[in-house]
Amino acid sequence: MIKSIHIFLTSALLICSTAFGLDNSVQEKNSEQAMIVKKDIALDKKSVGKNPRLEKAEKIAAAKQNRVQFLMPGGRTVPNSKVIDRLGIDAFDVDETDIVRLPKKDRKTNPTENISRDELWNVSYVNEGDAYYYLGSGSAGDTLATVFTPAAPCVVTEVYAQFYTAGNYTAFGADYGTARNIPGAEMGDAWNVPRGSAYYFADPAQTGPEDTLWASAIGAMRTTETPNTVTGSNFDWASHQVDIGGTFEVGDPTDLSAVDQFVIGIVKGGDTPNILAAATSDIGATSTYTWFSGPWTDGQWGAYSSVIEQMMLVKVTYPWGAPIAVASMTQPSNTYEVAGTRTIEVDLFDDEQDGSAIDENDTLRYYYTAGGATETGYLTASAAAANGNGIYTFDITYSLSAGDSVTYWVDLKDNDGLESQSAVQQFNITSPLSPAADVLVVIDNADVDQESVLYDAMDNTGLVYEVWNIQEEKGIDASVINHGWTNIIVSGWGVSSVPATTQADPGYKDFVVAGNNLVLMDMDLFYGHGLDAEPVFVEGDFMYDVFGLSGGWNDPMDDLDEGSLHGDTLTVYGADVTTLDSPWTDGYDQNHTILATAGWTDVLVAGDAEEIFYDEDDNVVGSSMTHEAGGTATYLSFMPEAGVDWHIEEGDTLGWDISHVELFFDGMLDYLEAVSPPMVYVDGTSSTRFGVASGTATATINGSAADGDGTIATIHAVYDIDGTQYETPMTDNGDGTYSATVDLTGWTDASNCTYWVSATDNDGLNQTSGYGYFWGTTHVPSDAGVLLMSDLYEPYGANGAYGDLGPSQADTLVNNNLTATGTSYDTWSVYNNYQPDFGSVLSNYDAVIYHGVFDWIENPADAEVHPLTEFVDNGGFLLYSSEEAIGTYTGWEDMSIPSGHFVHDVLGVEWVMHDIGYTTVKVKDDLALTNGMSPDDTLDVPGSFSNWGSMADIVDPLGWGTPDQLHSPFHTADTLLPDWTGGMYDVSTKHGNVAFMAFNLSFLPDTIQQALMTNFMHWANGDLSNEEDVVSVPQEFALYQNYPNPFNPETNISFDIPEVSNVNITVFNVLGKEVNSIDFKSMRPGQHNISWKGTDRTGKAVSSGVYFYTIQAGDFVATKKMMFLK
Repeated sequence: MIKSIHIFLTSALLICSTAFGLDNSVQEKNSEQAMIVKKDIALDKKSVGKNPRLEKAEKIAAAKQNRVQFLMPGGRTVPNSKVIDRLGIDAFDVDETDIVRLPKKDRKTNPTENISRDELWNVSYVNEGDAYYYLGSGSAGDTLATVFTPAAPCVVTEVYAQFYTAGNYTAFGADYGTARNIPGAEMGDAWNVPRGSAYYFADPAQTGPEDTLWASAIGAMRTTETPNTVTGSNFDWASHQVDIGGTFEVGDPTDLSAVDQFVIGIVKGGDTPNILAAATSDIGATSTYTWFSGPWTDGQWGAYSSVIEQMMLVKVTYPWGAPIAVASMTQPSNTYEVAGTRTIEVDLFDDEQDGSAIDENDTLRYYYTAGGATETGYLTASAAAANGNGIYTFDITYSLSAGDSVTYWVDLKDNDGLESQSAVQQFNITSPLSPAADVLVVIDNADVDQESVLYDAMDNTGLVYEVWNIQEEKGIDASVINHGWTNIIVSGWGVSSVPATTQADPGYKDFVVAGNNLVLMDMDLFYGHGLDAEPVFVEGDFMYDVFGLSGGWNDPMDDLDEGSLHGDTLTVYGADVTTLDSPWTDGYDQNHTILATAGWTDVLVAGDAEEIFYDEDDNVVGSSMTHEAGGTATYLSFMPEAGVDWHIEEGDTLGWDISHVELFFDGMLDYLEAVSPPMVYVDGTSSTRFGVASGTATATINGSAADGDGTIATIHAVYDIDGTQYETPMTDNGDGTYSATVDLTGWTDASNCTYWVSATDNDGLNQTSGYGYFWGTTHVPSDAGVLLMSDLYEPYGANGAYGDLGPSQADTLVNNNLTATGTSYDTWSVYNNYQPDFGSVLSNYDAVIYHGVFDWIENPADAEVHPLTEFVDNGGFLLYSSEEAIGTYTGWEDMSIPSGHFVHDVLGVEWVMHDIGYTTVKVKDDLALTNGMSPDDTLDVPGSFSNWGSMADIVDPLGWGTPDQLHSPFHTADTLLPDWTGGMYDVSTKHGNVAFMAFNLSFLPDTIQQALMTNFMHWANGDLSNEEDVVSVPQEFALYQNYPNPFNPETNISFDIPEVSNVNITVFNVLGKEVNSIDFKSMRPGQHNISWKGTDRTGKAVSSGVYFYTIQAGDFVATKKMMFLK
């Protein structure tokens, strides 16, 4: 089953990423692991890369052949150049005997180890919180069979696949089986063959069930089923080759037209490994060649799912005759240009016969899709050799909007009738997040921690800037460079987008010549461009024309020629020429060992440029060139981000100190005379959001704004109701926050509102915030005081497309039993209305019962965003029952839940194991919720509704295994528990005012449901407690020391409130600048706890250092200090 859900849509496409279902706020990188990897690389001075010029020559040679090709499922071929990028030149068995290798240099082999983006599949493996797929199934024997169609008789030699989890499996090669008899599946396409329904009729005239024959995707076995082991997640093709038990031939070598399909089969050894898959829509497909069979389907075959395609590549050789190969195909960068023409170059290669390889007897077609329309035509020869091999082109003309995409591919057929189809490539139309920004930061091959330090330093300047990542955006073009900023800062480690000599310039030169400023920070540009050891630049070279350099020293070595001249620690000295270098005449220290990088600072020959930085031997490592129109081009051949130090307190190393880096970038912005639009945020947690009550006439929009180089002149709340836009001034609250109450003109129960904050500073620069949303509902709160929230998958309900598979029955039971308790209550459908607004809906109730059945629509993951957090923080009581809710966040992967997540902070769960399927529970702790229930009784939770069994989870309450472990109302001793549990495990938590059950409330016997809900009402009303669950009211206000402290990534702040109070918690930095703040209106008395995730108002991580947190509750004010580490 695919248990992953499409969570977020990006502006351009649905990006697939790893199957880690937690969103950005909880997907923190494993910094310790990343640090270890980079340290290993940095310390291994003999683990080096090859000279880029030689590497380029080898790649070109390897790409110019067609006897070896790589197939995607179904048969699309991957351009040879892209295979080389993923698997290396050895994938094409290049004969290297006549290649003379140049001396190798110590080099960090992969400066972007946190990113592995494969545009062939449109799959991103950065933890972005976007949609994802992994192929989950339940048991050993589950079999995936992926069908491939070669262009001609071939030999299958190698198979590569990508996995998300570790585990054992077997693999083999086979012929395509009897599934080819299913209409539409002749070539292996399972799109219209639902899982478990692969059958056909022996006679097409037959139609009855008795005439059907079950089909199999697997035909005759061609290799022996062979054991394989996956040791962990692998997101790059080269890291896991599948052993299928040998090679095998496909087709008849004597007949090139005899093209047969073949299958690569994978049989799982257990619940894992889980195989990664792309979304078919993202690879331009309305097909799927991934078939499935096993215990789940009683051995019957069908598509795994029509929305996925398995991540698998197969290497085939064509010994007897090969189709035309795509050696390379242009990959345009993403662009701001909404209308234009892109010329695509396709390098083609075919076998030569009688002096001709590609001629008029071959069919060369292109296709592209833009704005939903597909265009086609024939390739035009551009730079073809006499035999026809070479460069062919076609133009893509488009007129689109930001958020749209263009996809394109080529179909080829040679004179032997051999057909091949390239992989689909694409580029996206985007727009800047901060269009009024004066500074564009271009990230180009930057190290992950180098990039992190840069962002922290820039953020702390208070300047608004735009970011463009060269690798993620597939390059950069003039539309981005010339958007309107006057300053561009390029940072990286082996920058690719800035030319050195005569490489293609995307527009930087024109940008500078027009009077704008360019700063390049890269210690490895010369090496990245494959320059000589002592390059000389002349007129016409980019380094000469733009930066004024006449030469340099590429990777200077020490006197023993054993390592870098400067090593991993370096001090550069300002020449006291500009405001950039003047503050550093006494030295700017860099320490690459702290950043876990490696120091390869180049030396410059300034030529016409000014020398602004020197090393300790007076070699030039920084220069500045002023052009006639006033633009400057500044080149720093060292890594300013390496100016970090260790933060040490009382002898303990607590993290990085980036204060010098902050000063360096602050000085750089002064040097550039950069100006900034205001920083503007909409405060979604205190504004109207989600579904509002019927009859709502006004809404609240709150936000914050600050201007780092001036003042806020005007600020407005802008809101769009059903397509009509309104604007109203916001009130200055005097603390950097602003608020507005807006009239909802023409509002109905079917209306939708999108809102944002727009601010203009004293320089006339405007900036807008992100968006907030709310929508109308038919809900009318009563004075019942209790809200029953039903989170059901309606298509499986009584009125759904599939008939009632259980949810409606479950909902009826809970409603009947709640009614039987004599409780008056209102209802809310999460499927129809999503989450409710706190102000107009939840604030009307004292208690909420949340009942989920097949609740597969993911709700807000961030505790600060989920409205039930605000409800609980304001004293509301919550009974939350669901066996699937946590799975929507985790992708049904057994894992720990981090602080800051709704499941952790509100439901009180720190670890989950999914789908145990137990059918009995027992009372564990004697709490208000279980009052009157005997721990000796076994309670049935059978999941006995039609087509529906138990998928109940087991959980670890917060503090598991410690004296502070939360209470559990219920646990289970079911026989379905794994052996390691010892036969007993928790299935619930009691966390403050919240009780969570990882099984369905509706499964309990009616009498128990009624007793449970009655106890919950008494608990919420404050008239039921016991020794283990005493509701204590503090006698005085108090603010406690945060824990843990120091902390990373999050800390908890506890405080006591003895009376109903409006409470504000604010975090300040050491300069007294407000970093983040949260307000609670009419908070009830009690002991309260909130978490701070080390982020500012925008959600960006703050830098390491000392911070202060202050509480204000009525007249009570208190402040304490805490330390954030990275």
